[in-house]
Amino acid sequence: MYKNEFTGKIKNYIRIKKEISMNRTVDTSNANKTNLKKYQELGMKIKSKPFKRYYKSGLLDNLDIDYVNSVRDYWKLHYNEEIDPVLNLAFKNLTGNENSRVVPGPVMWKELIPYFNDMDIRAGYSDKNIYDSLIKTERAVKIILKRVRGTYFNSNNESLTKDQALNELLSKKQDYIIKPSRTDNGKGIAKLNYENEMITLKDKKVSMEELEDLYGLDFVVQDVIKQHPVMGDPHPSSVNTLRMVTLRWKNEVRYLLSFARFGANNAVRDNAGTGGVCVGITDDGKFMDYAVDEHTNVYTHHPTTNYAFAEHAQIPNFDKFKEYVIGLHKQILHHDFISWDIAVGEDGLPVFIELNFRGATWLYQLASQRSLFGDLTEEIIEQVRDEKLDKQSKASTTPEITKLKRDHKKLKADNKKKQEEILQLKEENRNLTINNSKIETKLISTENELKKHKKELNKLLNSTSWKLSKPVRLFGKIKK
Repeated sequence: MYKNEFTGKIKNYIRIKKEISMNRTVDTSNANKTNLKKYQELGMKIKSKPFKRYYKSGLLDNLDIDYVNSVRDYWKLHYNEEIDPVLNLAFKNLTGNENSRVVPGPVMWKELIPYFNDMDIRAGYSDKNIYDSLIKTERAVKIILKRVRGTYFNSNNESLTKDQALNELLSKKQDYIIKPSRTDNGKGIAKLNYENEMITLKDKKVSMEELEDLYGLDFVVQDVIKQHPVMGDPHPSSVNTLRMVTLRWKNEVRYLLSFARFGANNAVRDNAGTGGVCVGITDDGKFMDYAVDEHTNVYTHHPTTNYAFAEHAQIPNFDKFKEYVIGLHKQILHHDFISWDIAVGEDGLPVFIELNFRGATWLYQLASQRSLFGDLTEEIIEQVRDEKLDKQSKASTTPEITKLKRDHKKLKADNKKKQEEILQLKEENRNLTINNSKIETKLISTENELKKHKKELNKLLNSTSWKLSKPVRLFGKIKK
């Protein structure tokens, strides 16, 4: 009963949101500033792309302040950072579930993925032309032709001339998938058709020179996978895949989550970033009730074929798919967080297509309706937090910092010594000033006494008795 009620709410939600989101934008006029300020006060960056995305699709309409604050408290406690809780709010409004463990996109992209994966060598691992050497599995999409740095190679990695490369394609008399070998997210994927002894692209004959102009020095041509009806029925024009995520943690590779990706508008590509939709997969391999696209629009039915996701089609042998990607991950040593693109073959078994070391993890969590790390979340983010703090602490004791601290200590001691010398000189100067004052006082006193004596002498010399006694003084001198 609850499930039917929730499905009904989702359908009603989708109907309403489609009506209001067609021309909706983030209104930053004065009339709406008060409303936006509420989001801003809760730590949301209202000018960011994620905020505008969720706002436009209506996933921020129900602003649960208590829940948002609990999310912020959770991440402050376990990760020691203030985070933007906009994804958590969107997640709650989409799924109806409160989940503080949902990992914010910027935290995952800027901090956790670089923690898990060696980003310095990501480009090498990502080159689709080395998958046959990197990934040892019999169940992988077959490579027909490679172009690596301008040189052609066949499936046995034997170099070919341009004419031999064309003959390699023509000799098999079949259709192919062509894609750039050093990009991801479905960029440049197209279908090559074999028609009347020639290769065509979008119903036009195409030469090797034209393919080189379109795809450059590095591209790969692969077999077209024949997929199982469970993946083909929602959108037959594209090879639809499972995005499956694994994590190496504490010496064990673990399965995290999956969602199915379906193309739209009869396109070859299945990526949400190229117009497709994503449907969560339960742990037993069933489709969830609804899909989302890259704009977080919600669909109970496929937008092109009207396929009903709520019929809950099931991926056959899904446990084998989980075991398969875990086994593949054990071959990759430099990266602990991997997203796998896996097709469902006609026989109902997994087929490896490619691997990714980053990904739009915000979409992963919305599509699969679960947090990325589940019960491991606290353990993971606390360890990353502690190691980051420890690294910062060690950085403060590097040789350069130690030398600066030593120099600072020496300068501080020298400064103290100089201050003491200044105080001593000031004391000596004060004493000299006092002594000088005493000397000046004594000098003035002596001068005053001298003046007094001189005055008395002049008085004596000018007296009558001194004048009358002059003959007596002269007689005394003569007698001598």
